[in-house]
Amino acid sequence: MDVKKHSECVVLLLISSCLFGISNSFTAWFVFVPVLFLVKKITFKFTWLYGGLYGSLSYLFYVTWLFNYSKLAMAGVCLLYFFYCAILFFALKCALQCGEKTKFFFIAGVFTFYEFLKTQGFLGFSYGINAYTQYKNIFFIQTSDFGGVWFADFVLNASSAAIFCFLERFCERTSALSYVNDGSDGGNSQKNVIFKQWQIFYRCFFDFFKTVPCIMFVALLAFSYIYGICRIYSVDKITLNAEKIVVAAIQHNTDPWKGGLDFYKSDVNNLIALSKEVMQREQDVKILVWPETAVVPPILKHYFDEADTERKQLVTELLEFFNEADCAFLIGNFNPIQGDDYNSVFLFEGKKNTIPPRPTTYSKMHLVPFSEYFPYKKQFPRIYEALLGGDTHLWTPGTERVVFEVSGFTFATPICFEDTFGSDCKQFVKNGARAFLNVSNDAWSKSRRCQKQHLQTAVFRSVENHIPTVRSTASGVTAYIDTAGRVVSIPEFSKGYLIVEVPILR
Repeated sequence: MDVKKHSECVVLLLISSCLFGISNSFTAWFVFVPVLFLVKKITFKFTWLYGGLYGSLSYLFYVTWLFNYSKLAMAGVCLLYFFYCAILFFALKCALQCGEKTKFFFIAGVFTFYEFLKTQGFLGFSYGINAYTQYKNIFFIQTSDFGGVWFADFVLNASSAAIFCFLERFCERTSALSYVNDGSDGGNSQKNVIFKQWQIFYRCFFDFFKTVPCIMFVALLAFSYIYGICRIYSVDKITLNAEKIVVAAIQHNTDPWKGGLDFYKSDVNNLIALSKEVMQREQDVKILVWPETAVVPPILKHYFDEADTERKQLVTELLEFFNEADCAFLIGNFNPIQGDDYNSVFLFEGKKNTIPPRPTTYSKMHLVPFSEYFPYKKQFPRIYEALLGGDTHLWTPGTERVVFEVSGFTFATPICFEDTFGSDCKQFVKNGARAFLNVSNDAWSKSRRCQKQHLQTAVFRSVENHIPTVRSTASGVTAYIDTAGRVVSIPEFSKGYLIVEVPILR
């Protein structure tokens, strides 16, 4: 390609990357249009280069909050998506070679398949799936109960494909128009060209309604909304008549891992104070939920360990508080077992399993790659040692998807990163869970954007399974998501709590 064409491609690359970086409920409907024009303009020879640059830049803009955690992690994500999108652009270039009637389907399919594949395996990462931007578009996303997030994602990507097909047709018809304006006609030639361009635009616009891409997109969109309206009416009718249980989610507005024993004591005191306030305000509360690793010193270790008296005193006082309460406590805690460390949640029920502590336990199974889990210690010992020396804590994955039960209310506790994966949450439901009580910590990101992106994924887990979700987070977004995906939340980066009546579904 010549210099001028490369310059045009660079402009399209920057527009495409920035548009993805700021992606929201409106821009998601056309976010991939400039990408398609970029792919159309480049040759096969340069697909890997522009695709790689697009992947790196788009995620650099989308997950800027990773800088607050680790510059190395940010670099790793950019490198990963360099390779992913190099392949994506090659697949899109092939799709653009198809005929007009099939091109639309291949384009939408390629984008959706790419977004599905990037959530799979050890490096699976669900942030940036186009459909998650529609978490407030309640009627549209109800198809997730049979198609997961992927049906809504296909419809959104089909929108970009349809708009591209229309604009491509318009550009081809106007490319033959040219004029030479020497000033002798008073600018009439330019006016004539503009008038003809508008004529072609209107003709293309109305002709486009008769094409396969437009007909299929309108049909998919209409089906989504009609299905959504019917489905919401159905699930609302079920939840309206269901028995309710009162659940409270605590947000103590801190990053639990940043500090020593005095900091841990302060956190526990804040959590106890907020819990007492909840119990005074709502005497019928049955479950109080604390965030992920809200209590850092391992309770099961230090209660029986006489060596560290300060930590033993801290966990003993905590258990005495639980034992005196008339409700259950679901808390995040660090759980070492026989040399392995687990990121766990404990269910304590007053006067039943608190002193001595015998909580029902679930340990996080889907750990965050590199920052929580690295299974290739033997193959890459230097990387493993570097991770241990960095700002990470490597855990051992749990082995069982536990379902808890309190007063006939059955629920699962996906921990933080786990509720970004639909397949993981679906397994909890198959095991009998009829609600999610999610515990999370996104305080490390220091970013409302990060916390909002996490909330978006959680909405889809409720819609996919038509069960409610209560989220207790360290700093946000602490929220209640009903069976249709509607959200009630408290402000991020503030101390507080959310008390909700949750339907007991059978």
